[in-house]
Amino acid sequence: MIPTRNGGERFVSCLDAIGEQRPGPEALVVIDSGSDDGTPEAARAFGADVTSITPQTFDHGVTRNQAAAALPDVDVVVFLVQDAIPLGEDWLSTLALAATQPGVAAATARQVPPDEADYLTCSTVFDSPFATEERRLTGPFEALQLRGFEARDWRDVVLLDNVCCAIRGELFRRTGFRPTRHGEDVLMAYDLLWSGWALAHEPDAVVEHGHEYDPESVAERYRGDAKFFRERFGLRVRPSRWSAVRGLVYELRRDLAWLREFPEDRGGGAMRRSLALRWAQVWAQHRGSRGPLGILPDRRDVPRPEQLRGDEQGEHEQGEDEAPRQRRRVRRKPVSGAEGAA
Repeated sequence: MIPTRNGGERFVSCLDAIGEQRPGPEALVVIDSGSDDGTPEAARAFGADVTSITPQTFDHGVTRNQAAAALPDVDVVVFLVQDAIPLGEDWLSTLALAATQPGVAAATARQVPPDEADYLTCSTVFDSPFATEERRLTGPFEALQLRGFEARDWRDVVLLDNVCCAIRGELFRRTGFRPTRHGEDVLMAYDLLWSGWALAHEPDAVVEHGHEYDPESVAERYRGDAKFFRERFGLRVRPSRWSAVRGLVYELRRDLAWLREFPEDRGGGAMRRSLALRWAQVWAQHRGSRGPLGILPDRRDVPRPEQLRGDEQGEHEQGEDEAPRQRRRVRRKPVSGAEGAA
């Protein structure tokens, strides 16, 4: 399912890529919140089930639940954003396979920047845990381990991203996202980990996605992220001005490493743009970290692996004689830089 609002040409490209999948999706649901650029019409022409809501009623959790409820009882529910473009005709099957491994509740696709993205977007995307070319399982954890987690520990393990992810269908139908204006995928990851599930990162399922921010828009985004973790997990991402300075140094070093590896991106005041953007980013994190600390969300009643039918050992495991998939090649690769980002 895809939530949309004025998706434009990238949404059409997203639909085209979905149409190339072999096998294709059993159904596609689009929920649109006030587009006036032909996005709903493009979705209907593609054959999607389109629901329209007002922008004022949009909620990241509730809206996705509403759209997913229109799907048939599929084995896997795939969530995608309107500007993420799947690469390759096996994206869907690869991601669904990863989400139905034994003990795994959900899988996130690998993200790479669009070909036209500027170097700051590329540097940011490739620093994400969802850009790694290595397959990863997070969890399962024993309840005793989770009880011992500090706030910062949670930020390192709630690794689910609705840019492109897949969740077991029956599990999602019995759980759904929490109502929230921000971070519905993070809260879902929290619920799944508490219920004994693992989360997968599948690098062979790839989507092209990345945002080009200016200082104003990056501040809004990162302030919101920091506010979310402060209120919902009791974590101050950038608790002090000094932590903001350390974060700025990390970001600038990473951008500089990118420019050294890809000298064609130099020029046009590249490092001046980096300084302006990264300072807005880390200072916004500091601002979002200010205010009362929240406490961890209440635990929800989510089915555990042993309670969910179909989660049998050996389900969807790769056979011994099956060759591993060829790693999908993309335009650029991550550069190694300094460690210690918030």
